[in-house]
Amino acid sequence: MKKKLNKLAILFAAVGVVFFILTYFCFHYVTDSGITLEWHAEAGKPFVTLYLGVFATLNIFAAFAVATYSAIVLKENEKT
Repeated sequence: MKKKLNKLAILFAAVGVVFFILTYFCFHYVTDSGITLEWHAEAGKPFVTLYLGVFATLNIFAAFAVATYSAIVLKENEKT
């Protein structure tokens, strides 16, 4: 069970990092007229960027919570 939870924590962390990268892309390269290759200092779609960032943050938090639960509560040789 502990190995499965550690894999789940890694999965949550990876999804969070991917969504942080997507958030950066949306913040700087997505505008009202679509996707551009020009870097912008201000967000073209601030609400989309906000929600992607919140989702990424929640995934990182879930990764820490699962890893902490796995490390503190479960023993190494526990079967269930």
